[in-house]
Amino acid sequence: MEKFAALRFTEDENLRGRVYWYIAPFSVKEGERVLAPVGPHDRVQCARVEKTDAFTEEEAPYPAVLCKHILAKLGEREAAEGVFDLGGVRYDDRHYTRLCRILIAEDGTRGHDLPVKRICTEEEWLLPAAEARDCVLLYGENVKEAASLILRIVRGEDPEGVPPSVLLALRGKLC
Repeated sequence: MEKFAALRFTEDENLRGRVYWYIAPFSVKEGERVLAPVGPHDRVQCARVEKTDAFTEEEAPYPAVLCKHILAKLGEREAAEGVFDLGGVRYDDRHYTRLCRILIAEDGTRGHDLPVKRICTEEEWLLPAAEARDCVLLYGENVKEAASLILRIVRGEDPEGVPPSVLLALRGKLC
């Protein structure tokens, strides 16, 4: 039996009139707000859980192989103890940054079991973070400033000294 959740994307006027079935890989309750991918580009949006139910493959309201998965509960951004995801941050009127792309921690030994590329913010970090194909963990004394810069870029700012290719790569990675 697979657990499904019916989601309503209340912040998107194009979607709010309908309910969409998603697979719930973790426990969710009616009324909770979650983050889920939407559309052909899987841009992350916030939705309200309208209903949950478990179905066999034959009973499912939508074929499970075609269903997308809920990504996270809104506001839950701790990936491991002391490691936080830059995903799940609102960057425009209805979209949120993608999860599991850039993680941050003050201590580079945090999240030692996570499959990430570790990049110290005390060194040259912006280009490697932008170019990395997999998830990266930024760490060090400057990590909060680094996170702030990345989120400013995602929200559309073009900070001085940041090459256009890096701006595009970071936006592509998180948007």
